[in-house]
Formats: sequence, structure tokens, C-alpha cells
Amino acid sequence: MGKGKNRVEGMRATGVRGSGGFTMIEIIVVLVFIGLVTGFATMAIRSTDTHSTRSQLAMVKSHLRYAQARAIHSDAAWGINFSGTRSHEGRTYSNYWLFTNGDAGTPVSFHVEDDARYVVVFSDGSVGTWPLEISTVAAVEFDEWGSPGAASVTIATSAGDIVVTQNTGHIE
Repeated sequence: MGKGKNRVEGMRATGVRGSGGFTMIEIIVVLVFIGLVTGFATMAIRSTDTHSTRSQLAMVKSHLRYAQARAIHSDAAWGINFSGTRSHEGRTYSNYWLFTNGDAGTPVSFHVEDDARYVVVFSDGSVGTWPLEISTVAAVEFDEWGSPGAASVTIATSAGDIVVTQNTGHIE
């Protein structure tokens, strides 16, 4: 038995470890890995809202182009009325609608998909967007040439400004 006892003591002396726990390096590596995973998850969550906001900005621009095209292809003026905000199921949406013949107070229905989270189509035909915030309250009306008139119109949003250029009607 004496030989076996010496062999175990020799293993301990040479640094062969048993199941005594984790080394400091192993703990640090695990903590760094957890930090990286948390950082990537946080970035993914934030980028989803950014993507939603940018896609809604593109949707608003396409609605302006739609109103402009309707004006060009008809004998009537068409436009978009940006009317501020509107509440729906506990959330505040930026609200706007299509109009015609100078009647900015009467919405004409858009053909927009209501996803009940980011875009809502209200019963009167107006559209609400969230998280995109449209801070400009104004009506943009296009004539039969697609022009908004002699002055450029700027629509301020949380994702950047939309500018409708005077006379040409260019939307950027």
C-alpha cells in the first residue's frame, strides 16, 4: 500500500489536478463569451426597430409618389395630409391620409396592409405608423404636372426629412 500512496502524492506534486474546480482563465473565457452573445442580441433587437422605421419612411415616400401619380393621370389634384398623431389600442401613431380635389379633411382610402403592430389602417381610411414619428403637420398637394407648387415641402420624420422639390415634384 505504501507504493500507491506515494504515486498519488507524486501526481499532486507534479501539477496534475483532479476535479477541484475551474481555473481563472476558464472563468474569464466564459464571461467574455456571455458578454459577446449579450452584445449581439442587444444589437439585433435595436436593429429591428431601425429597420421598421426605415421601411415606414420608404412607405410614406411611396404614398407621396402614389398621390403624385394619381394627380398626373387625372384631372384632379391629389395629395397627402399629415395630420399629427392618433391613438389606437394604447399606442400613439403618426397619422396621414390621401385626399383629392383640395379636400384635405376627407380621407381617400389607401390600399395598405394593416399589420396591427407598425402600420394601422383606421376605419376612415387614414394610415398610422409606429415607430416612425412624423412631426410635420401639413398637406402636400400635387397638380396635374406632379408639382407641389412654387415652394419645396419638407416633411420632418424621426428617420430623416422627406423633401418634395418645388416645381419638379422630386421626392427625396
